[in-house]
Amino acid sequence: MLETQEDYEVVDLLAAGRTPQLRSMLMEGLSDRFMRQIAFALFQRMRQNVGLLSCINGVITHEEAISSLPDVMLAAIIDMSPLRGRMLLVADGFLIGAVVDAMCGANNASDFERSELSAMETRIGKQIVDLTLTTMKEVFGNLTPLNWTLIQYETAIGMVAVAEAQDWMITTTGIFETPLGIGSIRVIAPYSSFEPLEARASSPSALSGQSSSDKAWERTLGRLTETTLVKLRLELVRMEVPLGVISNLHPGDTLSVKILPDAMAVIGDVDLFMADYGQHNGFVCFRAKPADLNEGPSMSDQKDSAPAEYDRVELEKLKTVARNSPAIGSHALVERVPVMLTVELGRTKISVKELRSLRHGQVVVLDQMAGEPLAIFANAQRLGSGEVVAVGRDQYGIRITSLADETDGAEDATA
Repeated sequence: MLETQEDYEVVDLLAAGRTPQLRSMLMEGLSDRFMRQIAFALFQRMRQNVGLLSCINGVITHEEAISSLPDVMLAAIIDMSPLRGRMLLVADGFLIGAVVDAMCGANNASDFERSELSAMETRIGKQIVDLTLTTMKEVFGNLTPLNWTLIQYETAIGMVAVAEAQDWMITTTGIFETPLGIGSIRVIAPYSSFEPLEARASSPSALSGQSSSDKAWERTLGRLTETTLVKLRLELVRMEVPLGVISNLHPGDTLSVKILPDAMAVIGDVDLFMADYGQHNGFVCFRAKPADLNEGPSMSDQKDSAPAEYDRVELEKLKTVARNSPAIGSHALVERVPVMLTVELGRTKISVKELRSLRHGQVVVLDQMAGEPLAIFANAQRLGSGEVVAVGRDQYGIRITSLADETDGAEDATA
């Protein structure tokens, strides 16, 4: 423990929830790709080397994005249909001027500062913007069909706006180096516009192939499914009986039960599938039935459903009574409390991988030997053991051969 009080800064645990998530991962995964394609296309037009110095991504407000635009530029407003919102494509005047100078045969960078675009530069600038739009549509089109259309061009910052000032924007800036100067192309889009693509590209592997971390995660999951064992049991009987019946059981007594035509394979409280059962090499075994034969309500669902609506009843005030008075006047009422009785053919442990790959026709051997007494449970607690006997025409029962003691209960709890 600290002996003296130290100054500390309070951590805001909810800060991440109030900050836009990095949906810009889409841009980070794709921007470098389409910016390099733009650099190659500029090289083809200029016949001079064009390199991508850097590709910068970020999430900023609409106001910050607009205020950071260059003074001399050509901007195009794009309708992002079928995505929501509009996008801004901006080519700055330095890049446009370098391309024009190269196409006109200049071999040195111009010394004068541009204050506006000439007619030639505006025409070439439109070609650069069109090239950027076409390249982005090709790259993003791999995720979903797009119908991006150019609405208008603007050269003045004050005339450019695509969202409310407080909206979050995803920005991508490609900085290009040419022999005649350095310039940039900027993409600004509303953060919310990329929501439909987030599910399709929620990880880097969806954009640029499976990464090593994704493969490692798959290998980890594979090992987990191979080594994780679940406890499967095969139930032959499941029925509710009054607690009084259970309380009065003795070895040799017979319980009338309904033997299910097909046993039910159960893990925890989940009924998985129905199965045929028999014996193999002296052990009880089962064979799962096909999935189309397992449809319909499970045994746990075969109960009377409660009414959906009830009449409102005003509760009376509690009356003063003597303490320690019996809450229930007759023990016979307690004896009528229902208890779920189950009889198992046996149990086994199976890995998650084996369970997923289980097919009709495969035989699974249980830990129960053929001819041994069957385990009887009451509300999942070991009650004892018994054997199936005939009690009438097409009627069966379970004859109690032994009742469980504390040792049996402890063993069952650890099974």
